[in-house]
Amino acid sequence: MKPELQHTKVVIVGAGPSGIGCAALLKQMGLTDDAMRIFEAKQIGSTFKAWPKEMKMITPSFPSNGFHQTDLNAITPDTSPAFSIGKEHLTGEDYATYLQNVVKHYDIKVEENQKVIDVLPQGEDDDFLITLASGEQIATQYLIWAGGEFSSPKKATFGGSELCTHNSEIDSWANCDADHYAVIGCYESGVDAAYNLASLGKKVTLIDASYDQADTYDPSRVLSPYTAERLASLVNTQLVELEQCFEVNQVIETSSGYELISMTGDRLSSQGKPINCTGFNTHLGPVSDLFDLDSEGFPLINKFDESTICRNLFLTGPKLVHGEVLLCFIYKFRGRFTTPCSIIATELDLDLSILKHYQQAGMLLQDLSCCEDQQCFC
Repeated sequence: MKPELQHTKVVIVGAGPSGIGCAALLKQMGLTDDAMRIFEAKQIGSTFKAWPKEMKMITPSFPSNGFHQTDLNAITPDTSPAFSIGKEHLTGEDYATYLQNVVKHYDIKVEENQKVIDVLPQGEDDDFLITLASGEQIATQYLIWAGGEFSSPKKATFGGSELCTHNSEIDSWANCDADHYAVIGCYESGVDAAYNLASLGKKVTLIDASYDQADTYDPSRVLSPYTAERLASLVNTQLVELEQCFEVNQVIETSSGYELISMTGDRLSSQGKPINCTGFNTHLGPVSDLFDLDSEGFPLINKFDESTICRNLFLTGPKLVHGEVLLCFIYKFRGRFTTPCSIIATELDLDLSILKHYQQAGMLLQDLSCCEDQQCFC
């Protein structure tokens, strides 16, 4: 027997920081549990639990909320992972615990192990018909996509990439038993891989496709200070060799391990499976056809963080881009939680007074021109 069609006002897909952040704000605006459903394909914070055991957040946490200086990794003005976990640089497991604490504090009803497999816009009202893997169907007026990116690693970026191990597949660097590894990619995850392998006494060839960093201080485009400091600390270890201007074209298996061939024909070796740290794709799943993409593969959105081709479908999370501004860190994209939530709250006649609190906490980002230029003098 086909399950009865369920109705709600808002559906949020994903229970990571962006999904939980939007849900917490909507609850504070007065949206009731029967008017909002949050679906998570696995468990709350499962993306962070899947990080390598040794990986830590590159943005520091500090419990300075009382001085209107919100913890960089907090997703609401009144919480702080530094306060609840007691660490400055949290592991993935730590941050998943923080997200669970937020869910408990705001009494957010997250439906775990509920994968959304189909999203179909409906009729003139632009409602959506959501289908779950369980067969249940839900009709909703608004859809916030908070699917993140960790479940869509960039793997097939060069020939022989299937011979490599993507860093998202690493449970712990302690399980890497070879004496030498080539690490492909010199951004945050690549340096993290090199740092942790070297800490275990492994030799590492860290491969950077470019030579110089971009002319910007934006950590969305260049190494964060935390990562740059770790990279500098590897210089004198004699365990890590930085190979720049080596764009990997192909990886082949040899009798002694693996060989990496560049676009110009240069060659490097790796005793263990090369570690692929080339990043992640946008994870849109069943809403892939409901977003247009820009030339770099980012979803196109209007000034309300809404799909340019499908009304009432909003995007939140690390693939949020406005012009040249990439809002890929928590402290960046959390400033946009208020954007879709304000529209939903206005149309549903909810309480908008909480926005003043978010603004005081620096979590209401409307004028993106402030993000375009570096404004520090020294």
